[in-house]
Amino acid sequence: MSRISAMIYSIACYFLGVATLVYLICFVGDLFVPYSINAASPLAPQLSTPLALVWNLGLLALWGSQHTIMASNTFKKWWTRYVPAVVERSTYLVFVALMTAILVLFWVPVEGVLWTTSGTMLGSILLAAYAFGWAMVLFTTFLINHFHLFGLQQAWKNIRALDNKDVTFTTPLLYKFVRHPMMTSVLFALWAAPDLTVNRLFFNLVMTVYVVIGVHYEEKTLVDDLGDDYRNYRKTTPSLIPGLKGKAS
Repeated sequence: MSRISAMIYSIACYFLGVATLVYLICFVGDLFVPYSINAASPLAPQLSTPLALVWNLGLLALWGSQHTIMASNTFKKWWTRYVPAVVERSTYLVFVALMTAILVLFWVPVEGVLWTTSGTMLGSILLAAYAFGWAMVLFTTFLINHFHLFGLQQAWKNIRALDNKDVTFTTPLLYKFVRHPMMTSVLFALWAAPDLTVNRLFFNLVMTVYVVIGVHYEEKTLVDDLGDDYRNYRKTTPSLIPGLKGKAS
């Protein structure tokens, strides 16, 4: 792959990744999109409630497995035998988009509302909190190098024939309070629900478990990459909840 084609490919994947994230935010919040957590697409199968929950659990497991497996160092070492390293992250975004499309198109909503506050002051506050949580996710990406996370920096350095520097350990702003502020922000957004349907509750519970599991595996990668610096960081800084004592597990 030429340097120019790698750059063009990375730019396309960047916009695909951003569009995927925006749709997922609208999907979970049941906002502005035709197919959401409470509104099935024509491709969604007709299932009873118990089977629908099992089906949706499988979709979330597929979605989460792709994120975790493809982000691991072991997978990357194998994957970059076939995909140029310069577009590895960009290609990861393509698979994220594919898995998200499968989740959206085949998700089977079930009936049931636990609470609804839409149209009230509390509902407005919760909706604002939902938006704030996702805004913090975006903000956090810039703390840790947004353009590297979305694959653009790798292609830019490649086109300018610059070497990638070794990973440097830093703890900017929010990282002084928790080790994974992006995941903290995701959880904050998920649970800020003006209308808590059975679908949203199920999604939130499964995603909360996924975040905890995903963080566990991500920490292994970070220890491999950063060594004692990260081990010491774990001892003093909590994983997800500010104020809790940091621990090495």
